Amino acid sequence: MSQPQTTTWKSQSGYVWSLIGSAVGFANILSFSAQVYKNGGGAFLVPYVLAVFILGVPMLMLEGLIGYTWKLPIVSAYNKVLGKKGKVLGWLSVVACLTIGAFYIVLTAYSAAYTYFAASKQIPSDSKSFFFQEFLKTTESIHQLGPLSFPVLIATVSMCLLTYLVMIRNVRDGIEKICTLFMPLLAFIMTAFAITTMFLPGGLDALRHYLSPDFSRLNDPTLWRDVFGQLFFSLSLGLGIIVGYSRHTDQKTNIAQAMFWVTLGDFAVSFISGLAIFGCLAHISHIQKVPFEQILSSESTFEIGFILFPKILQSFGEHWAQIVGTIFFFCIFIAGITGVFSIAESIVGNVEKEFTLSRKKAVTVTMSALLGMAVLFCFGNASHIIDALAPMVLGINMLIGGIALIITFQYACPALREDAIWYNGSQANFFSVSLRYVGPLLLTIILLSNLWHEFHTLDLSSCIRWLWFTIALIGSVLMAYQKKYQPTHA
Repeated sequence: MSQPQTTTWKSQSGYVWSLIGSAVGFANILSFSAQVYKNGGGAFLVPYVLAVFILGVPMLMLEGLIGYTWKLPIVSAYNKVLGKKGKVLGWLSVVACLTIGAFYIVLTAYSAAYTYFAASKQIPSDSKSFFFQEFLKTTESIHQLGPLSFPVLIATVSMCLLTYLVMIRNVRDGIEKICTLFMPLLAFIMTAFAITTMFLPGGLDALRHYLSPDFSRLNDPTLWRDVFGQLFFSLSLGLGIIVGYSRHTDQKTNIAQAMFWVTLGDFAVSFISGLAIFGCLAHISHIQKVPFEQILSSESTFEIGFILFPKILQSFGEHWAQIVGTIFFFCIFIAGITGVFSIAESIVGNVEKEFTLSRKKAVTVTMSALLGMAVLFCFGNASHIIDALAPMVLGINMLIGGIALIITFQYACPALREDAIWYNGSQANFFSVSLRYVGPLLLTIILLSNLWHEFHTLDLSSCIRWLWFTIALIGSVLMAYQKKYQPTHA
């Protein structure tokens, strides 16, 4: 049965805002700033902009084109080209989305809880002990399960319920309305926040640290690996998430134009958020007389968002700390929850199509599975497990997914390869050449680099990563070769 018209986006702008909501997340507000700080300011920005055009835009166009052309989620799209063998790749992306979605929900729960803590002045001066010991109840190692954190559990269940209530509606009445409201609000708040930090004592020094490139860093292969890793993570590439949103487009949608706006919006939020964070760091450097390069000791999202920033707030005074802290954590919450919507939508589309379920049943199944997995990240060793899984589900697996997408839908699928989106007249455009030739080479090099590093540092975390991949692969094979369920009708 074809989908009713109400399941398409109301407008192209709604589609674009929803895609920006999908792309913008913790990677933009927290991780991007950490990567820029770690890699010498402008030395990171220059190759990042290059990477956006070399790989970011072409990959977005490819995933958007798949959903736009066939109106299918990623598993069915792979099946259309490669048959059941292709479905294995599709289900592997779905299992990755399920895992990412579970701990993304928990991280969003952190930001929701901290929005309340900041508004009610409950964050003490010792922000590290408060976060790890009182809030997360973190154990010393991954071996120790630890107690269940009830504040995290309550916030996590609330996030799942909110997501369910939005997802149960069609994309026009649920995701599109929320993202069209919240994403412009997020951009406005972060811009105002960034401008405000420039007026703090020492705040203008942020411009020098943020924008002045150390070109000698461009010779470091690690920098380029970090650049493309950040790009893939930020734009949610290689997982079929963009395909999931794009299957709801109508024939009037301009995919190429939409993806340019998405790329611009994603980078703008990253850049502005980075400027705001650097402004705060420059302010701390000024008042504490500490060298700027020594303020941040870790690139961990946990440290930047929930430990370092509360310390920064202490220099604002009690009244302004309450206001600024509430706004900051609310922005992280917006970025997180809109990302959760896109991950859930990607899973829902595949469950709905492959098991021939109604949207309501598919959403119920998806959110039940996400909640069940998310509860596992509410125990004391959750941060250790997330750190262990991240290099696989947000690294190696995404790279495999990106390479598989390019090979399948550009080399094994003439219909999509010859689409007009890749040509200027009769000549292949820059994006098609970059996607077909430069993209696979770069992704393969980065994948091999990650694998080399992985197998030279074998430990318990590595074992957990490869255990996850083994289970995900076996599960994907079983799902791909199952007999498709056909509902019976009286």
